[in-house]
Amino acid sequence: MQNRLYISFVLVVVLALPLVIPRNALAIPSFTRQYKTECTTCHTIYPELNEFGDAFLKNSYVMPSQKKAEAVAKSGGKGQTQPQQSGKSEAFWLSGIPEVLPVSLTASFDLKYEKDAVNNDKTDFSTRSINLLSGGTFRDKAGFFATYALYSQGTYDPNDRFSPNTPGNNGNRLGELFVSWRHPLDIPVNIKVGRLVPKLTLWKPKNDIITTPVMAPIAYKVGSSQFTEGSTVDALEANAILGNRVFMAGGVVDRDGQNEKEGYGHLSVKIGGTDLLGREPEIDFDRDSIWDYLSVTIGSYCYFGRNASLIGEVADKSNNFYRAGADLDILYKQIRIKASGVLGKDNNPFFFPTAASLRSKALAAEAEFYATSNIIGAFRYEYEDGGMGIVRRLIPAISYAPLENTKLVLSYKHEETPEDINRIALLGLTVSF
Repeated sequence: MQNRLYISFVLVVVLALPLVIPRNALAIPSFTRQYKTECTTCHTIYPELNEFGDAFLKNSYVMPSQKKAEAVAKSGGKGQTQPQQSGKSEAFWLSGIPEVLPVSLTASFDLKYEKDAVNNDKTDFSTRSINLLSGGTFRDKAGFFATYALYSQGTYDPNDRFSPNTPGNNGNRLGELFVSWRHPLDIPVNIKVGRLVPKLTLWKPKNDIITTPVMAPIAYKVGSSQFTEGSTVDALEANAILGNRVFMAGGVVDRDGQNEKEGYGHLSVKIGGTDLLGREPEIDFDRDSIWDYLSVTIGSYCYFGRNASLIGEVADKSNNFYRAGADLDILYKQIRIKASGVLGKDNNPFFFPTAASLRSKALAAEAEFYATSNIIGAFRYEYEDGGMGIVRRLIPAISYAPLENTKLVLSYKHEETPEDINRIALLGLTVSF
């Protein structure tokens, strides 16, 4: 009963926010309200990041000075990019507290038609998720980000022996909650701590126009292990931008219920296009060059971990594993190509008394075409081998944003598994406030 009252109170507060936000603020998520800019500054179609959005993310949610000036010009000089010099606004700036409450609400709704040998024909209307999001900076010295699921389809049962090793790390309520300290002691390194998605692939799991499902290398599992590259974990991460076009990250993961740490590393290089500090390339209008329109990002990563079955929230039979992957992201005019692959090995993914190792791999390739500023077509191919049979998927989709904070996605998934062929048509609506 108390949980219901709490959730109801939070919903009332969030829904009332547009009534108390100053009128010159945009009625779209919190970063746009803080910087007085548009969603398209950082996104193609929400939530997919464009080049500047990726740089904004890598710089701990701090906007480079050039884009700050543009935001001020667009808002008629009202952008929150310089401290106010009088009254209450000065107090807010001196304390580092954001003047606008940095909270957003995102809701997703589905109309799904599924055909398979088990369920036959099945139509489902569902509210897939309702999430609170918060993010911002404290005087450009630290960035913060948080997500909290008020509701999501599916539940997690910690007593289910087929869903082991998620104590305190993968609940279905708190998603991410971390702080990133920018350049401590003027060292060009950012320190991120809290519950976060480890920096492995080039793309965050939810920054995709095909929102369901995320790419196979990010989402696939092996055996009874619940580890995925897109899972949130409690971690300490250090990352840095080198030479404006190289990004490095490494972290240590602390998982409850066991006394050993996990580790990961990431390295990516960007050639052409907007650099990792958000600076656009100079164009020679007298001489055409393919690099005036082309950008290529290459990334690689590794993760070494350990999970286990649980007895009374204490790790029992363990599974040591690794994942090693590589990504490619190519953008040329209206075309974007993504490719990703990962190899893995688990020494005991079913948590048997006698260890039985499995090798795994997952591959994905996606092509996107930006038909207009608010319509994107996409086609994805996936190959997944988790050690128990090969799964192949074909996923065409089209995404349409009638408003910057509203997105419609129509997708079809044709999935071939060792047991069945699944066909799922999905019409999804996502709205953010």
